[in-house]
Parts: sequence; C-alpha cells; structure tokens
Amino acid sequence: MKFGPVRLQAKHALLVAVAVLGTIPYGVPAVWSAALGGGIQIVNLWAMERGVGALLGTPDRAPDSFARVLLGVRMLALLASVGAMLWLLPILPLAFLVGLSALVPAVLWHGLETARLPREGLE
Repeated sequence: MKFGPVRLQAKHALLVAVAVLGTIPYGVPAVWSAALGGGIQIVNLWAMERGVGALLGTPDRAPDSFARVLLGVRMLALLASVGAMLWLLPILPLAFLVGLSALVPAVLWHGLETARLPREGLE
C-alpha cells in the first residue's frame, strides 16, 4: 500500500503540536501563547489557500477578480490580530512567535516532499 504526500495542513498541525508540547517546561502561559500563535497560523493558512484558489480559479470556474483585494485584506487582518493580541493579552512574545513560526518548517517539509514526486506531462 502506497500513500501520497501528507497534506500541508496536517504537517503544520503536527508541528504546532510539537511546538506547544515543547513549551510545557516553561509553564502554562507559554503553552497558551504558543497555542494561540499556532491557531492564528492555522486559520491564516486556511484563508490563504482559499484566497489563492479563488485568485487562480479552477478548471470549472474562472478566476475571481476580487480575490486580490481579499488576499490583501487577509494580510491586514493577520497583522492586526497579531498586533492586537500582543498588545492586549498577557502572552509571552517568544512562545507566541514559536507558534506563529511553525508554518515555515511545515511549508519547507511539504515542498521538499512534493518536489520529489513525478509530475504529469513532464516525464
């Protein structure tokens, strides 16, 4: 039985869980801060995939011209939410950054894994 590559969301969720578990020795505030940062990135990844999908279109649907605006609004919403949380909530900035940054190794892992797959029409 051969499995395909694991989806990016699953890799990201796994790395967020590892990051949250890694902050346990630093106390409950660190765990909540890392979980909050990871949760923001999970929502951001979902919104980004939907926005890029709308921008590029699908075989049965044309690209949405309003998608560029939505991608810009998503980015502004992400920055505003991160700034508001750092300003208003008693979170630990370093642990919060660890949760936010879990997306970077997940994207690299996914890119390295999928780069080795054969592409249709390129053989």
